[in-house]
Formats: sequence, C-alpha cells, structure tokens
Amino acid sequence: MGFGVVSLLNAVFRRAFTSAGLRPSSVAVDAETTLHFWAHPSLLPSSSSDGDDKQRGRRPVAVLIHGFGPDPTWQWAAQVGPLSRHFDLVVPTLLFFGASTTRAPDRSDAFQAAAIAKLLGAVAVGGEEGRVVHVVGTSYGGLVAYHLARALQQQQGGAAGAGAGGWTVGKVAVCSSDLAKGAEDDRALAAKGGVADVTELMVPADTKALRRLMAICAHGPPKYLPECLARDLLRKCFAVQREGKIELIKGIASGHGFEITPLPQEVLIVWGEFDQIFPVAKAHKVKEKLGEKAKLRIIPNTGHLPHQEDSKLFNQILLDFLLPPPSSSNGIAAGK
Repeated sequence: MGFGVVSLLNAVFRRAFTSAGLRPSSVAVDAETTLHFWAHPSLLPSSSSDGDDKQRGRRPVAVLIHGFGPDPTWQWAAQVGPLSRHFDLVVPTLLFFGASTTRAPDRSDAFQAAAIAKLLGAVAVGGEEGRVVHVVGTSYGGLVAYHLARALQQQQGGAAGAGAGGWTVGKVAVCSSDLAKGAEDDRALAAKGGVADVTELMVPADTKALRRLMAICAHGPPKYLPECLARDLLRKCFAVQREGKIELIKGIASGHGFEITPLPQEVLIVWGEFDQIFPVAKAHKVKEKLGEKAKLRIIPNTGHLPHQEDSKLFNQILLDFLLPPPSSSNGIAAGK
C-alpha cells in the first residue's frame, strides 16, 4: 500500500508542474556539477518556442528554491499554478536532492546558490536585456535564496541594473528561513526533537525519526501514518544521498560565522505563527538583520510549512509582493 500511495502522490505533484506549463531538464553548469530543474519551455536550453512561448518569455522570472524533504515537486505543487500565470518559473533541484549532483567538495548554501546562478546563465533568462528575476526560497532554500540574490547582485557589479547575463535582480522572498541561525539554535532544535544532533531530526534515518520530524514541522501533522507508508516515504524521499544532506546542514554558512547583511532589493519574510523549527521570534530577528527594505508577514495557525499548510493565503501574500501595483500599468501613481 505504501508504495502505491507515495508513487501516486509523486505523480500528482509532477502533474501539477506539467499543468503549470513546466518541463524537466538538466544542465551541466560546470565540469563537476549538474543541476536538474523544472522550467517553462521558453527557458530551456535549445528550446524552439512558439509565438505564445516568446510572448511569455518577456515576462519576469521567478526562481523557487525548496528546503529539506521530498522533491521540489512536492514542496512547490501548490504555488506553481498561481505563479505561472504571471511569471516564467525556474524550480531547481538542489545538490544532493533528486538528480542534481556534484563532485566538488563545497557543501555550503553559498555554493548551492552559485550553482543556481550558473544555471540561470545557461538557460534563456539572460536572453533579453533587463529581464527581471525574482528569488523565492523556503527553509534551507531561503538561505540559498539569500546567497543567490547576493551572487546575482555581484554579477551586476553591486549596482542596480542588468547583470552580466542580461537580467535584473527583482525581489527576494524567504519563508520560514532563519538566516541568522547559529550553533545554539541547532542545539535547541535537537533538544526539542529529542535527538543528540540536529541532523538526526532533519535527515531521518528511520521511521521513528521521520515521525518526529513530521510532528515538529506542521502545526497540524497527520494523526495517523501507517508504518508501511512511513517506510516507503523514508526510502524514496529522505534516504537518498543522506550523507550528502548531513554535510549540507554542517556546511550552512551562518553556522561558520557568516554575517547576514541587508540586501539592496525589497525582501518579504513569511513565517508560520507556530513554527517549531525556527520559532517566530527568529522572524523578527531576521527582519532586523535585513534592514528597512524587509517586511514580515506571519501566517496564522501554521507551522514550518505555511506555503503548504495555508497555500491560498501564502500565494496571495507572495503575489501581492511580487506583482507591481495595478495602477503602475497605466502610469497612475498609487494613492491611499
């Protein structure tokens, strides 16, 4: 039974991506690293886009970066449909997740961001001068999103305007992502999860640890999970490249003294009211670190996964942030 349910869910989530017009692909971003990703056909290498694709190709791009857990199709299934109506999407699979691989020794979130920056250079994002790229990340993906915004900004020479690849860094959104976390936060999370080390919780080795993780992630976790389903979920979604994922947690830059500084872009911080991985007090600390261009929205009655637990509200908040005010299209200044 477990095999059927996990396979069915995987098919449902992939269908959500294809229904949003996304297609899977892979690119060798350098001699050591290959990234798997989903994107609109107009952004795929060697794409022969039709007229509609070319029209859509002039739209802004939104990059969605997943966190720890199952494939990005599971994590962003509720977002790709609504967002694809306004943006051309790029949804990378991070290194040591799914089919993305590297032989490089670096395991930092900054390295993940550098790989995605190379991916954006390899696809058609830079085909038009000034193409806007928004960056969105959840949990660990929020850490990567921060570094990606930095990397793209550096390619622009640190100033506003089009970068070397032809794009302009737009807005940045981070969800449930403690950019300022340190070793003491990891110790507190490990204690809350009843484990000796945070990696035992975030990269579960057995179904008991998986149940702990599910209980602490969601504000309303499932009340019953059959053991056969838990085993199959663990095997297919968590056990693959487990040692590499552990190295990623140990390589998070903020744990090695990296200081978060404000970004030049507008930043949206979204947090679940009852997040047990990163308590909501951390959201205010992140906002303080990111400065006056950052704003915070807390989604009620959600935990560490507000984009899944209340996807409708999350999607509306994200679209309100990323889309220009309606009056901007006709040149009328927004009033109060």
